[in-house]
Amino acid sequence: MEKRHHRRPLAVTLTIYGVLLLGGGYLLQAGQALSRYALHNNLPLSVPAWYIPLTGAFWGVVWLILGAGLWMGREWARRAALVVLPLQLGAWLADWVLFSRSEIAIQSFGFDLAVRLLAAGWLAAVLLLSGRRNRNPEIRAEGGTGEHTTS
Repeated sequence: MEKRHHRRPLAVTLTIYGVLLLGGGYLLQAGQALSRYALHNNLPLSVPAWYIPLTGAFWGVVWLILGAGLWMGREWARRAALVVLPLQLGAWLADWVLFSRSEIAIQSFGFDLAVRLLAAGWLAAVLLLSGRRNRNPEIRAEGGTGEHTTS
């Protein structure tokens, strides 16, 4: 019997790269915050100095684990990403409301929110559609046209 190789759709691959890039970005944020910890500790920030590297490391690890799981095609990663996505948006919004008082943060809020909502919408759509594709053998068939080929 011939072994079938199901290729991952390009949109899913690009989305996984985005998730991995997001995780890497958060880890870089954590590293940068740690390297400037003494400076942040002496500034009058609205959050403790440890908050910035800790949240960056947390979200970085979460998104890298999910990205690796998505890369390997694990269903738990797809479902977990659908749960983590609104949690991260909520955490970002809570951080913004509680801690962002600078003029640039206030001026850029609309753009930042729009970019985050577009990215979250893309991720959610790809994850939901890929889950539908995995559950429905007609969609999973070669070419995604609904036609089955038997081996």
